[in-house]
Amino acid sequence: MIREKYILFLTVIIQWVMLSGALSQSHWETAIYAEDTWHYFVGTSAPPSNWNDLDFDENNWSSGQGGFGYADEDDNTTIPNTLAVFFRKSFQVDGLDEILSAAVHGDYDDGFVVYINGVEIARSFNMGTPGTAVPYDQTTEGDHEAVMYQGGIPDVFILDNIDLDGLLQAGENVFAVEVHNVNSTSSDMSSIFFLSFELNMGVSYYGATPDWFYIPIEFSTSHLPIVVVNTNGQDIPNENKITAHMGIVDNGSGEMNHLSDPYNHYDGFIGIELRGSSTLWFPKKQFAVETRDSLGDNNNVSLLGMPVENDWIFNAPYTDKSLMRNVLIYKMAQDAGRYASRSHYFELVLNGDYRGVYVMLEKIKRDDNRVDIANLNPENVSGDDLTGGYIIKIDKWDGENVGGWYSEPQLENYSGFYYQYHYPKPDDIVSEQKEYIIDYIDNFEQVVISENFSDPILGYPSIIHWDSFVDFLIMQEITKNVDGYRLSSYLYKDKDSNDGRLIAGPIWDFNLGFGNADYCDGGTTTGWAIDFNLVCPGDSYQIPFWWYLIWSDESFRWSVQQRWHELRQNMLSNAAVNTVIDSLRDHIGVAADRNFERWPTLGEYVWPNYFIGETYEEEVEYLRDWIMTRMEWMDNELLATYGNGYLVPEVFALNPVYPNPFNRAVSIRYLLPIDTDIKLDVFNTKGVHVNCLFEGKKHAGIHTSPWDGRNKYGQDVSSGMYIILLEADNLQYNQHHYTETRKVILVK
Repeated sequence: MIREKYILFLTVIIQWVMLSGALSQSHWETAIYAEDTWHYFVGTSAPPSNWNDLDFDENNWSSGQGGFGYADEDDNTTIPNTLAVFFRKSFQVDGLDEILSAAVHGDYDDGFVVYINGVEIARSFNMGTPGTAVPYDQTTEGDHEAVMYQGGIPDVFILDNIDLDGLLQAGENVFAVEVHNVNSTSSDMSSIFFLSFELNMGVSYYGATPDWFYIPIEFSTSHLPIVVVNTNGQDIPNENKITAHMGIVDNGSGEMNHLSDPYNHYDGFIGIELRGSSTLWFPKKQFAVETRDSLGDNNNVSLLGMPVENDWIFNAPYTDKSLMRNVLIYKMAQDAGRYASRSHYFELVLNGDYRGVYVMLEKIKRDDNRVDIANLNPENVSGDDLTGGYIIKIDKWDGENVGGWYSEPQLENYSGFYYQYHYPKPDDIVSEQKEYIIDYIDNFEQVVISENFSDPILGYPSIIHWDSFVDFLIMQEITKNVDGYRLSSYLYKDKDSNDGRLIAGPIWDFNLGFGNADYCDGGTTTGWAIDFNLVCPGDSYQIPFWWYLIWSDESFRWSVQQRWHELRQNMLSNAAVNTVIDSLRDHIGVAADRNFERWPTLGEYVWPNYFIGETYEEEVEYLRDWIMTRMEWMDNELLATYGNGYLVPEVFALNPVYPNPFNRAVSIRYLLPIDTDIKLDVFNTKGVHVNCLFEGKKHAGIHTSPWDGRNKYGQDVSSGMYIILLEADNLQYNQHHYTETRKVILVK
């Protein structure tokens, strides 16, 4: 009997605890929607002084569906051009004690003040001092662009410091808004407002919140660095950076960072603007940031351990729910020996609003620690100085400071495309430099479509940096990047005196790679990304024709096969890739939970997701499985024929050397069909032995040896023609000896 009473007592206690826990939870509901019917007044004159009070007679006002405004195509009720519009709507409060807090979401152009029952509860930064009356014809102190029609989400104002018991009353209440324009000639006006309440669990008085609905989360501590940006009430524009303040808290590896900590890593001015193309439509924005001094000049600093510079990218993973696609491929490229943007995770607080997990990236630019090529100044207009350095981009023709030229279709069934000046910038590059780089690229295109396009001396191999093109293709293909080759694609060239061949890279922008695109076969693990023009022939942005011709060259494909095999034994092995993914996942850690609380995209389709995971772990595992399956497919395509772990050529061959002529170093590539002893020598034209580059055993495969223009004593040799001699034992092929020579010219 005692035992039964004890069990009954425990049951009651458990039920009470569960009920108390449930009651301590809450949920949000929306009481007033922008598209509801409101009473409104166009401010051609002053409205009655009590227009925002509950007892005001609104029957003489017009009624219509919110929002109210003109232009931008975001207005349900179009009004005449005006400096102000006033609108109000009543709502019921049936359970005053059940309301915990309130929130106003507003999308506006250009400023506003909001009231409940005649009491001001929120106003925009550009509408003067809070609590002061606003004349009907008052303009705003600066403009503010609406964002919902651009795919953005409205601003939110939480009523957490207002006594709702004293503000709301049981029964009828009124929600009133006045929106003002920046000036009388403004081209547009927007006024879209929502009122929502946080209610105790178990009660429901209103409607569901909109899909984009969010409430700022509480954030104070992170194991990642914390970046705090304050724009002092300014909107961040799409172009032309505004001046703002940035503080960074970074207490070092293994230490926690607190929002209340002093700014111990950076504390100063920045210029900031939105960046991106299609990503501008996402609510989680990415930014271009420039560190500045107090005078507004560039402030070259090291941020988060990266080399000193002043231009930075705040990358915002949004459609990429693994939060790691760009970081992962840049790490792969770096491990393969190519420059790619360095990266560092952080959490961003913008104007007091927690914005989630971001990645700080180096901007692609000419720099000793980034794209290390010659500094091309306006006065460099002749001789060797004119030949480098240039950075060219193939991309969409939008954004600020865009300039370049259009490449007309060079072959039937291939479209043209745009080259853009990336460095020097369009505003800085002078006419002689424009003419040089256009002629250089035009010559490259003409060589590629010539009959001798693959000839090592007359064809494209003499123009391009062969290995960079091989690695660039592999990085595009391992990700099957739907934007690969055709968008955010870079080429650069140094001076001719510094090996001025055309280099592919650096790689950039892979948020739609690794199976994260549901169009143009972007989600499948089979097929070549370079076949985009065949898969999506109607797309406005096509891959440059010369990539197809280079890919069709047997020698280039052979190099891709050999390089792929080499990378798969090391940095692109399954084990190595899994280790990097695990490391990134663990490094992001619980910050991912905060990110998806702020941006609740898990389980939701975000353009152009191919896979939709319900949890962050599912997103990471999808990325992992996709990469493993993709690499297996590439293994089958590229490594179908090999022996003893190496791709085996069918015959001996000494390829034409490149570059030829050369200045600093020449690359000598040779093919061996068997394991054999070889000797690689350099002679002058008189037959005098200059240097032995290699002597000994080599495995079957494709090999490369450099010659730096020095003799066997380490001394520089003079300009002129030299002979490269390859000798190999060839008993397996019923020959006693194999020899072949190539000529090379050294120019100093």
